[in-house]
Amino acid sequence: MNQLSHFKYKIITVGVLAIFSMVVRAEETDPAEQVKKLQQMVQQLQQQRLEQDKQMELLTKELVGVENQLSQSKIVKAEEKGSSKGAPVLANFKDGLVFEDGTGNWGLQLNGRLQADYRSIDPKDWKNDTFDIRRARLGATFTFLKDFAVRVEGEYSNTNDGSKGATALTYGYLDYKHFPGAKVRIGQFKPIFGLERGESTNFTDFQELSLATATGASFNSTYDRGVMLFGSPLKGTYYNLSYVNGSGQNNDAMKNGKDVIGRAAINIADIAEWKQSVVHFGISGSENTIQKSSASVTGNDTALSTYTEANGITSNTIGYTNTTATKFFSTTAFNDPSIDKSRLGFETALAYGPVKLQGEYINTNFSGNTFAGSKVDKDIDAWYASLTWLVTGESYSDSYKDAMFGRIVPKHNFAYNQDGFGAIELGLRYSSFDASDFNTTAKGCVVGSGCLTATTATAAVTNKADAWTAGAKWILNPNARILLNYVYTSFDTPVLINKFSSDTEKAVTMRAQYDF
Repeated sequence: MNQLSHFKYKIITVGVLAIFSMVVRAEETDPAEQVKKLQQMVQQLQQQRLEQDKQMELLTKELVGVENQLSQSKIVKAEEKGSSKGAPVLANFKDGLVFEDGTGNWGLQLNGRLQADYRSIDPKDWKNDTFDIRRARLGATFTFLKDFAVRVEGEYSNTNDGSKGATALTYGYLDYKHFPGAKVRIGQFKPIFGLERGESTNFTDFQELSLATATGASFNSTYDRGVMLFGSPLKGTYYNLSYVNGSGQNNDAMKNGKDVIGRAAINIADIAEWKQSVVHFGISGSENTIQKSSASVTGNDTALSTYTEANGITSNTIGYTNTTATKFFSTTAFNDPSIDKSRLGFETALAYGPVKLQGEYINTNFSGNTFAGSKVDKDIDAWYASLTWLVTGESYSDSYKDAMFGRIVPKHNFAYNQDGFGAIELGLRYSSFDASDFNTTAKGCVVGSGCLTATTATAAVTNKADAWTAGAKWILNPNARILLNYVYTSFDTPVLINKFSSDTEKAVTMRAQYDF
């Protein structure tokens, strides 16, 4: 703009000098002629001034336009600085911390859980009152190209057998899920058998599984390695079929045979479109072989044992010697070259609104021949039935998906000094375990197949147990909950643990849990 001003001043100066020179020459010519000439020159200067003003206006507009372009370019460059020209990454919290791109081509979900427990058990001689970390897990699921997913998760509280101080892999698998009715999973995963054990421990109705399903790896491995085909081929239906090592968590195959595990379920309410209802029926089955190379070979893979509901698999024997913890049923290793283990389970869940009735029956059969040629044919029968009620009115059907019950979302999350209180659930469960076919003695020795030597006098087991569990659950929000359970267990014959005998166990258990 300063250059334009200087240009104007030069034009005016030139004009003034020209007029001044003409005035000087006018003294030498006719005055009238001089006036006429001066008038003509003034008109010419005025015309030139008009033309110059127009040019100046055009130049000013052009200059303003250039300055606006430069200013806009600076703004765009400032906005683009440090940005990516790819699809934006979106972050949200939905059952986990999720990062994904706008196209859905990939996503990363972080997940974890912490279950802090307290247990008080009578007889106290069997197990100390204790605080423990039941589960502490952290993992992630990466979904890519829409059809593939990889999940890895680690357990940081216990190993798979409940001992302390080691990290154990829980999930480690690859999914191909393009076809909803035929998804494929390869790696280490949970080969689903039944309803209660198949559900995530984040969402079970009670703090621990029932006597029917909490029967340990010798009956039902929680995690195993192999391949699984699963999906929902039709509305209201679900199935899974697994072919796994049968060696349990974090173990490669120790034998030639593999476990085949399958489950099929249907929800009639989904098919009939009965709102707020679940009418679930399912069946599960499995087959595998327990193998031994000789009669002198022993091993936990051929022995059977189970714990009470109050202890689950976290038996704590600190401070004790010569103890079997709180196993109420235990056998030594099968003294047989090859025993076939088969399981058959039936399940149902009937829910309407905030009320749910659920139950399962599982039969496990062991059959084959001993090294001496004697036939083995023994059964274990176990079942449970439970009734739960969401006092605050949430509906169980909202948490039902793929033949499992999952996360309960309160109508109003708990918030201090506000109206939200969360959700309250009350429940009652009866469960039964019957292994009387094995005919264990008071000393814990199995008569017939599976009996090698009698146990010491510090421990003795029984064949049958029944348990009543009363539970209360406070779901503060979808990710946090507090549980309180009272478990009363009665045994068919007295159980001897740590040199103390009793035919009942009474326990109060509590859990504070957060998961995402």
